[in-house]
Amino acid sequence: MAASTVSTLQSFPAPGSIPPVTFYNMLGLANWLNLNPTYKNNYASTQTFPYLYPQYYSTIFSSVTSTFYGYNPQNVPLSANVTNLSQYQALKYNTQLHLFQRIYAINSNAYINYISTGKGPFYYNFITYNEKNDYNAAVQLVNKLYPFRDMATATSWIIPFPISM
Repeated sequence: MAASTVSTLQSFPAPGSIPPVTFYNMLGLANWLNLNPTYKNNYASTQTFPYLYPQYYSTIFSSVTSTFYGYNPQNVPLSANVTNLSQYQALKYNTQLHLFQRIYAINSNAYINYISTGKGPFYYNFITYNEKNDYNAAVQLVNKLYPFRDMATATSWIIPFPISM
């Protein structure tokens, strides 16, 4: 792993790129896809957004048969997975999201440093058991907002460190 492999990392959202920390927010993947509709096609075959699957219809008008798409997945508005939060829930979720973002920033920088220098990545070490539990809860929230399994299969973005799914 020499510095020459740095060229394999591209700026987000290109294939082979790493989503930046700011990608992960309370609005979730649905909001990002609404703002970037060309990427909705990547999620048409996943279970995350079942309404993105293009449907085929066959109709018969007198003697003419035609087959067409039911709709274009890029035009389908997606709704967020997390809505209607109380103030307490919003505060708790924002705290969890900030913890995830902090650790994600450290770990993604460690991965980028590993790619550029070839020295092994030094990922974040949890200070206490409670911090690890809080992080696990944050991962569950982020996984609800940004389903990592579907992101891994639908796109070729790099998740630069292990995240429990």
